[in-house]
Amino acid sequence: MLNQRYDSYWNQTETFEALKTYIMMNFDGLKDSVTQLLAGEHVRVDTESFSNDMSTFHIADDVLTLMIHLGYPAYDFRKREVSIPNAEVAGAFAAAVRTSGWKTVAEAVENSNKNTQM
Repeated sequence: MLNQRYDSYWNQTETFEALKTYIMMNFDGLKDSVTQLLAGEHVRVDTESFSNDMSTFHIADDVLTLMIHLGYPAYDFRKREVSIPNAEVAGAFAAAVRTSGWKTVAEAVENSNKNTQM
């Protein structure tokens, strides 16, 4: 702060590594959901199936529910939807996707970033 240099260091935490691990699990539909989130869309999620631990996953909704618990996506209880709430979380998701082997999704995110900077 004394140097007036600010940045997000969230992606250098253990929870970022967890996010990356869970994204790489790629349960059916998870890639589509993450792609929609990165595009700024809201994604419906069923939180009822979650086992309330960090090791038992059966479907993509379980992973999304864990991400809610970790504080990544915002959750709208009334609509039962998640979304990416800010640039820092979007950056964490994008970084996780880049390192997850989802080449086509990573390229789409990169192209989107280039288009919004023009």
